[in-house]
Amino acid sequence: MSVLKTDKLTKCFGGVVATDAVSLSLQDKRVHGLIGPNGAGKTTLIAQLAGQLKPDAGKILLNSRNITRLSEPARVRAGLTRTFQISSLFNDFSVQENVAFAVQANAGHSFRFWSNVSRNDDINDRAHELLELLGLSNKAGANASALSHGEQRQLEIAMALATKPSVLMLDEPMAGMGAEESLRLIQLLQELKHDTTLLLVEHDMDAVFALADDLSVLVNGALIASGNATDVRQNPDVIAAYLGTPA
Repeated sequence: MSVLKTDKLTKCFGGVVATDAVSLSLQDKRVHGLIGPNGAGKTTLIAQLAGQLKPDAGKILLNSRNITRLSEPARVRAGLTRTFQISSLFNDFSVQENVAFAVQANAGHSFRFWSNVSRNDDINDRAHELLELLGLSNKAGANASALSHGEQRQLEIAMALATKPSVLMLDEPMAGMGAEESLRLIQLLQELKHDTTLLLVEHDMDAVFALADDLSVLVNGALIASGNATDVRQNPDVIAAYLGTPA
């Protein structure tokens, strides 16, 4: 079943067509990789899906609902959220508190965002579950600033999952990671896809090919191939434009 679809999504900046009538379809509880060379339009596409950029044409459907005109917060409430290339955390607060704040905000208490969450058992129980899921429960009491780069990415994903998304968009989650941290995150994401559809934008091809069930390739704003990851890897146009050598 298609969870997230775009229909001829188009965005131009002056004479530059950043996304050129992109029609994309993400299937339920699968990892969909989005790859392409630098400047291909991946970040622009993600920004339109998240609601940070308004498309010039086309539409976006989430669980068959047209969300093209919804604000970014409204899309999060509808079940579409994202992480960023650069982690955005509350570094002066503990790992537990970072996730608890996200759980609290999602529960509709954003007006109490900075209130003390330590006494709310429901919020902290949910935060602990998310830390367990992301392998960070042993770091719950540490300040977010004390985490390694890879652990900070895991914490950001835990906070994103607090919104209970049906689709989670991951923008370069492996950026800046060493081999061991990347492998750990790959294993975690393989577990997450059983509950959440993932859209993965990533330059690490080993990670993409280890995770992606489906694959889409953007070049100069246009989608040149999309479908089963194995088939797309063998596509001559994809090999010529991006991968460079046969899989």
